[in-house]
Amino acid sequence: MLPQAWLMAWYKSSVKKHGWRGWQRNLALSKRGMAIGTEVHGLIESFINNVSYEITEKYPSRQLADSLYDVVNPKIDEYIALEPHLVSNELRLHGTADVIVRMNYCPGLWVGDWKTSYEKSETHPIQLAIYALMWNEQHPGQQIDQGWIARIDKKSKNLNVKIDEYKGLKKYYPVIRALRTIYDYTKTLGEYKSE
Repeated sequence: MLPQAWLMAWYKSSVKKHGWRGWQRNLALSKRGMAIGTEVHGLIESFINNVSYEITEKYPSRQLADSLYDVVNPKIDEYIALEPHLVSNELRLHGTADVIVRMNYCPGLWVGDWKTSYEKSETHPIQLAIYALMWNEQHPGQQIDQGWIARIDKKSKNLNVKIDEYKGLKKYYPVIRALRTIYDYTKTLGEYKSE
């Protein structure tokens, strides 16, 4: 539901500069980034579950996952759910959060997300709020109104981890509902055309 205009702008810019090769380069970079992200998520899940995980790609995934886990895990008091599949019947949404936890320094449940990009985005709290909204609909007795994004740059050599905390996720619910309305409108009636 979130706009990805930056992604198309990135592709357009590469094509303008390098033609078809620019498009192919971006596809390769995107595929590599997704593979790293998938491996890091798998490794972190294996750390939490204390099981082995076989790395299939030749990326620095182990170091990235170690850094993320080592910074975030000491702050976690209890893992409530790992990669829970969440559903909202109200908004007809579904998705998978990375983790639902209790933190050792703040009461209540938190939704957490691991990112292998050091870029902070204005969409991060909206993503967390979507997960919280779905969790809250499924678990009325265990409400979530806070979350964190743990970010690490997959291109970095120093592997610094940044944790962004977001409280008051419910304030994003009107935005989520508006995005759903816009999405439904464009999918059922076609794109808006001014006349």
